[in-house]
Amino acid sequence: MKSVALFLSFLAAAAQAQQAPLDLLRDMETIPFQQRAVAVDQFLDDHPLNPVAQTGSDTLVLLYRGPCRDVRLAGDHTAWNDGIAFRHIPGTDLWYLADAYPSKARLDYKIVVDGTWRLDPRNPLTCVGGFGPNSELQGRDYRAPAWLAEESTIPCRLDTFEVVSPQLGDTRTVVVAVPGGATDTPRPLLIVHDGLEYLTLGGLRHYLDVAGGGPFGSKLPICVCIPPVQRTAEYAESRQEAFGRFVVETVMPLIEVRYADIGEVGAPWGSMGASYGGRITLDLARRYPDRFDRLAPMSPAIAPEQHDGIAARDPAGLRLYLNWGRYDIPGLIPACERFDTMLTERGFPHRTEVLPQGHSWGLWRDTLAQAFHTLYIP
Repeated sequence: MKSVALFLSFLAAAAQAQQAPLDLLRDMETIPFQQRAVAVDQFLDDHPLNPVAQTGSDTLVLLYRGPCRDVRLAGDHTAWNDGIAFRHIPGTDLWYLADAYPSKARLDYKIVVDGTWRLDPRNPLTCVGGFGPNSELQGRDYRAPAWLAEESTIPCRLDTFEVVSPQLGDTRTVVVAVPGGATDTPRPLLIVHDGLEYLTLGGLRHYLDVAGGGPFGSKLPICVCIPPVQRTAEYAESRQEAFGRFVVETVMPLIEVRYADIGEVGAPWGSMGASYGGRITLDLARRYPDRFDRLAPMSPAIAPEQHDGIAARDPAGLRLYLNWGRYDIPGLIPACERFDTMLTERGFPHRTEVLPQGHSWGLWRDTLAQAFHTLYIP
């Protein structure tokens, strides 16, 4: 009789939402085994999507249902290690994991079921990264940038060029994004590293489409999107110097000729990139201090030579936007913090943001407008 009362009490609490979801999950283990399947069905009917929020709390609950031996979580907040195990409710096929997250968090993750990494089947939100889509966890106060939901007003124009690189011994496709709308003054020029990914995964094309018709549309730069071929070598290792010469000696003169009627020909350029793209952003500015005056390194992998090279520059001739995620690659965060401290102590005009996100295109997309405003909009 007591077990029946417990079961009826559980169903009543679930139906009336008198208990927090996490308490209901814990209470499932107190009711008879033969009644738990019905309780699971009721609970999942009431909470069809992940994550399940706790009212007035930053705790979020992830659920997985299915026959298996082990369920784990891997994502930005675990450094993509699959070490966080879900709890199994005996006598059922339901697994759950509860954890607290910053209220404005936005994190990529996957669920690992018996060693197989997969999207969360109970979460329709995804964020596409360099290795495909991940499920997206959003804290209760997270809000995506407003421009993501806005329709294009004055679409940007995409021009494509095949550019031969004598410095690197290859040919690559460079895409130039020209903001729409008229302007009375020449537009600044911006190198975008991993540019093809920025246009798509980073939302750059849509941002230019939306912002082009806004009050600061005439301030937007012409974005020269250069793809790497041997990314690590060109951005961070043995081919870094040759890649820099390709940018400065081949790409920049070509663009200044082709866009002489609308671009700031002869003026310093900007440079933007993420991760190793952030490193080459800084490296170009230290090798060619007269050619670059605005930088947006995002989650940059900063080596000592880039730190010291920027520190040696005149603060009056450089403006920066810097960011990284609270759940970024652990090894790069200390260098970013030291770099930010140096910028402040040396008096460089800059804006730094640390968001509760990871090393992902979601972070760099979410901060795109802040970068452009810092570099180009007074």
